[in-house]
Amino acid sequence: MVASSSSSQPLSFPRTFLASAIAACTAEVLTLPLDTAKVRLQLQAGGNKYKGMLGTVATIAREEGPASLWKGIEPGLHRQCLFGGLRIGLYEPVRNLYVGKDFKGDPPLHLKIAAGLTTGALGISIASPTDLVKVRMQSEGKLAPGVAKKYPSAFAAYGIIARATVAD
Repeated sequence: MVASSSSSQPLSFPRTFLASAIAACTAEVLTLPLDTAKVRLQLQAGGNKYKGMLGTVATIAREEGPASLWKGIEPGLHRQCLFGGLRIGLYEPVRNLYVGKDFKGDPPLHLKIAAGLTTGALGISIASPTDLVKVRMQSEGKLAPGVAKKYPSAFAAYGIIARATVAD
């Protein structure tokens, strides 16, 4: 990323990481209700409780309360910070590594693509566990009175899933 004036230097990795993480987190907060509806529709086993995207949003809000549309926000924000921050924040350093420190001018397209693939793969490899936790938290519907949540928080869910994976 380059600042707007023609004589300015590229943003540092921490600033680029932070800017892209904030942008990705903002998008996550705004779109999570639709993502929650998508997860519920995908998990619906032949039933007809949920009908269409907006109908599912309305049903969840009515039956579980509007805040339920943001189930999974914590791991969703973890994912966006890691994935968005790493893939965009590391792009220029990786691209520069591929072209070499003495390279001048616009890098070749194939090296830009290679840098994008590298940073995207690195970002999603690191952020992937957060997606699993997010979907598990989103899929938990309204619980019967007295039934405890299986995943009380994202950090608890990481541990619960890790222990279950090791036990298998």
